[in-house]
Amino acid sequence: MLATSFAACDAGNSPYARPRDVLTIGVPEGVVAGTDLGLQSTVSTLSLEGLTQLGPDGRALPRLAERWSWENEGRRLRLQLRPGITLHDGTPLTSELAADLVREAVGRPSNRMLFTSLHDITAVHPEGARDVVFDLSQPSAFLPEDLELPLAFGPTRVGTGPYRVVKREPSETLLERFEQYHGGVPQIEEVVIKPYGPLRTAWASLLRGEVDMVMDVPPDAVQFIKNDEVDVISYSRRYQYLVAFNSSRAPFDSAPARRALNYAVDRQALVERALQGGIPSTGPLWPKHWAYDTSIPPYTFDPAFAMSLLDGAGLHADRQEGPPRSRLRFTCLIPANFSVLERVGLHVQKQLYNVGVDMQFEVVPIEQFDSRVRDGRFEAILIDMVSGPSFGRSYLFWASASQLKGLNVFGYENAEAERLFGVLRTSVNEAAVRSATRNLQRVLLDDPPALFLAWNERSRAVRRDFQVIQEPDRDPVSTIWRWAPADRSGEVGQ
Repeated sequence: MLATSFAACDAGNSPYARPRDVLTIGVPEGVVAGTDLGLQSTVSTLSLEGLTQLGPDGRALPRLAERWSWENEGRRLRLQLRPGITLHDGTPLTSELAADLVREAVGRPSNRMLFTSLHDITAVHPEGARDVVFDLSQPSAFLPEDLELPLAFGPTRVGTGPYRVVKREPSETLLERFEQYHGGVPQIEEVVIKPYGPLRTAWASLLRGEVDMVMDVPPDAVQFIKNDEVDVISYSRRYQYLVAFNSSRAPFDSAPARRALNYAVDRQALVERALQGGIPSTGPLWPKHWAYDTSIPPYTFDPAFAMSLLDGAGLHADRQEGPPRSRLRFTCLIPANFSVLERVGLHVQKQLYNVGVDMQFEVVPIEQFDSRVRDGRFEAILIDMVSGPSFGRSYLFWASASQLKGLNVFGYENAEAERLFGVLRTSVNEAAVRSATRNLQRVLLDDPPALFLAWNERSRAVRRDFQVIQEPDRDPVSTIWRWAPADRSGEVGQ
């Protein structure tokens, strides 16, 4: 932090002067082997697009497709492409090419794992110049949302986004604006993405003027980063912190025990002290979804009721003076080198201790963490899990593992929750979706699959040399193509 502060002192005398029509992004720890995280995720956001995109309320919105409609009692989806779309190599996006790209994307095992509705597709074929038709084995309401998956052509992954990749090197990736972009010509001509190691190194480069944007600023660092030259932009992520239980093991096979732990934690204190930002969470469903019923009371912080529930579940405290102890002991897995998770874990540990629950931590390398979770070799895990904005994300993790080859490695089973998830997955009737959502919220409060903690925030730091387009609950990276150099001619010293 000292290095960052010293760098700030020199920011006004920076020898690094670049054209304002070039945006340089620093991605801390941006190279993650074998994944699409960090740098590669940023590149994909700028260069690739899907047929649809997700709005903050969970609705599918047009992107490469401008409209869609259901046919054959919900067993066929017809999309119409926007006219005049061109790939980065100059190839027109016809319905035939789009159908080929979709079939290729649907065939990838990684996509089929993350987008559950792809399993319902039996055929994809073009009709006319602009229609792409999906034939389905059953009604699949999540399909328009899942068609946000990015489409790319050929081994070089040519896309249709506002920027095209012109150079990939270990030290940087260079993208230049795509003049034929269907949304309009971006004003920023080039985007340079540089990977960094430690986060503070990227901050120092930002404050010295070597980069224009840093992709991640923890809440406790905002006061050190934000100044007259640098702005910090925060937005709500579709991820939440939670302690997920192995529900196939006692005592976590008991709904009252899981419910008791949800009453034992002061989420507002967690948000304010441990996270310094975010929204308390008491369930797996995105609270800003258009069908979410905000009138249903969430969990409150009630330690006395939590202890009563634990007693009812047969988890009694030792008879001794002071705080009750030894109701329950369990080990919670945490991946190594995730400082925010460690901070959240310590806060939750202290609060659970006050109701007689002893949560101990086992910190393991991320590769071992992943394999143990997939194999079910855990009692509980602390994780930052994607849970929105569509209900398809919650379905992916909490639908019955015996019915869906998703990511429910936690053993959660609830027949009524499964029935309601089924309604959400197959119904396109808004009244039915609202009713099923309301009932599902109640079921998941009565039989929670996890200890839900908080929806988190992410912050991007950007030099004030750019006019940043901000939209509610959206990552500003997605609007870079609409940014423009800032007019700072009237400022002192300019």
